[in-house]
Amino acid sequence: MKRPLRWLASLLHLRRQARFVAWLLPNRFWYRAALAMCRLQGVLNGALGGNRVLTEAVMLDHWLWELTSIGPFPIPWTVTGTEVIESADPQIGTVYCWIHEPLTEFPLRTYLEQGYREPMVVADRGRIIGVDQLMVAGLAKCVTAIPANRYALGRAQRSLREGVPVVCLADAQLGGTLYPLVLQLAGRVGARVVFQWAKRRPDGTIEVTFMNAPRPYCETAEAVHENLAFLRAAQQSALAALGLPDQKAT
Repeated sequence: MKRPLRWLASLLHLRRQARFVAWLLPNRFWYRAALAMCRLQGVLNGALGGNRVLTEAVMLDHWLWELTSIGPFPIPWTVTGTEVIESADPQIGTVYCWIHEPLTEFPLRTYLEQGYREPMVVADRGRIIGVDQLMVAGLAKCVTAIPANRYALGRAQRSLREGVPVVCLADAQLGGTLYPLVLQLAGRVGARVVFQWAKRRPDGTIEVTFMNAPRPYCETAEAVHENLAFLRAAQQSALAALGLPDQKAT
């Protein structure tokens, strides 16, 4: 019972911590301060018998969210695969897809800072601000978002047909069931599927990667299956890196 209470206490105090950091330091130091705090929180939770790696990764997402709500700040990042974005068909939007894992929203910053067409994001309802806005880590600008509900596929289809890129996740939670619906939608409208993800280096720099899905046009059920298999392997890797059991493997 003690560990959940400590975890809840850290979340309840996070907003206060973030505002103190923002008051104390110029924004160019916010990201490094957040990293230091997350590492400290990970070490402390590990010493109490918790999962150090998971704590550090999850808390960084929370820190980025809280600091972004205060104001913009620089975050060091690199990107691989921009040619994949640049080869997009202007008539049919691209589906940018991945799984729930730490930093899963960070590639959005790459779109905006490099001037690519702004996507529409299918997001968890709790991440959406107001009617249809989603914060982008470290930026003042938000992107348009819709909640991941039963109407999302229809709205995503309309956006794709209008040439608007759509960003979505293939699972409902970390390590959750993978759903083929968005891949099947891409196949129906002729949209290309691009997988995107972000990883943090030991020095704090965030590496963003874009790559065409193994079968980017999801033209058959077999193609959808191959793409889901790739996502499943990525999901297993993410769980292992976070020190979490893979429930589907048991």
